[in-house]
Amino acid sequence: MGSDVEIYPRFVELITMKKRLFFIITAFVLSLVITLSLSYLLFESYVQSNAQNRRIEHAYKVILKTSELENFIKEAETGQRGYLLTNDSVFLQPYLRIRADITPGYDSLKRLTADNNHQQLLLNMAGLLMNNLIDHFQHSVFLKSRISLMETKTNMDSLRNVFKEIQAEETKLVKRNSVNRYEQVMPRYFTAIFLFAATIIFISFLVILKEYRQRSLYQKQLEQKMLEVNAYNVELEQIAFATSHDLQEPLRRIRTFSDRLLWKYRDQLNEDGQMILSRIDYSARRMQGLIEDLMNFANLVRGGEAISEVDADRLLQSVCELLKPDIELKRATIHIGQMPKITGFEKQLYLMFKALIDNAIKFSKPGIPPVVTIQCVQTTGEELTHIDHKLLKKQFIRISVQDNGIGFSNEFTQKIFLIFQRLHSTAEYEGKGIGLAIVERVMTNHSGYVVAISKPDKGALFNLYFPLPES
Repeated sequence: MGSDVEIYPRFVELITMKKRLFFIITAFVLSLVITLSLSYLLFESYVQSNAQNRRIEHAYKVILKTSELENFIKEAETGQRGYLLTNDSVFLQPYLRIRADITPGYDSLKRLTADNNHQQLLLNMAGLLMNNLIDHFQHSVFLKSRISLMETKTNMDSLRNVFKEIQAEETKLVKRNSVNRYEQVMPRYFTAIFLFAATIIFISFLVILKEYRQRSLYQKQLEQKMLEVNAYNVELEQIAFATSHDLQEPLRRIRTFSDRLLWKYRDQLNEDGQMILSRIDYSARRMQGLIEDLMNFANLVRGGEAISEVDADRLLQSVCELLKPDIELKRATIHIGQMPKITGFEKQLYLMFKALIDNAIKFSKPGIPPVVTIQCVQTTGEELTHIDHKLLKKQFIRISVQDNGIGFSNEFTQKIFLIFQRLHSTAEYEGKGIGLAIVERVMTNHSGYVVAISKPDKGALFNLYFPLPES
């Protein structure tokens, strides 16, 4: 009950942290969307403003050119009248250069208004009027006659009206896309962006401050837990030391004295006495084996061994040499295929293969010699997708250890890797329930995976997956 009470608040804290994280992500995405939208509107307004500025500049150029053309015609008309009144040829200078003056300006106007048909028509009309005026100027100067002055005035008035229409058209085009709307909207955009940014910054500050305080509290709790874990580790180290030294010494003495007792008083002991002594010796040996396996498992958890390149073929030969008495006793056959070199911890791999081969020999069918087949292939993580889908694209070295023993049901594939978990009693099969726990720990230390596949009376298959470095 106490553990349930302790776990529930942690579960609530986890849910709360996930909600806060969801809120932060949602607020960030929303703020990003709004900021991008406002920035886009601001950019659009900027583009419109530039377009409007170009329109104003275009209108200014058209108006300036029409004014220049009108001034040139006025100067030519003034020079004509001065010459007719004074008969002094000095007044004819503007008239003589009129065509050279108006041609570039008129051509420039035609180019500026090339995309506006109405303006082109007005300019054609202005061109005809200017040609008529120049013809009248030439006729009156040549004949020194003032008769055509009234007609000249009429043409000048028409020309002024045409130029006014051209200028009015440009002004109308500018007003159609008035910059006033941009000037009104721009401050609103800036104000909206500023207020929104200030709000987001303020909310983010509050959330970050709260998260900082929460994480500071978690940090203190974590440090406290770390101190407790370190204290527990020190105690476990002491227990491990006592297990490896203090507990093994009494066991050795028990075995020594039982052997001496059996040897010295064999003739005086009946069958029951000898059976009791043999049981004492068996139990002491079993206890010694358990302590040794526990120490091996504890060393695997602690680590400390340097990593190196291990020749798996040589390593398996060493394991078989160690287990040679058991192999010969059970008349077992060990088939070892071509093995690779594995980057890992040699002592740990030695313990793992020893545990697997030892299990295959121990859990053999009665009266049938064990056959153990060890093979190696390179494969993908397709067979490990039930563990993690991300492993699909990774490459592995798979070492398979298969036997023809009693096997087990697949429903126990996870249970067999737990320490001291046995599927059979010691009366049926000798075993300590720690060998496969060592296998899983070694594979974990190598960032690999172990998968067991079996059926009752059909043998067992253990696939060991060692990850290859990513290229």
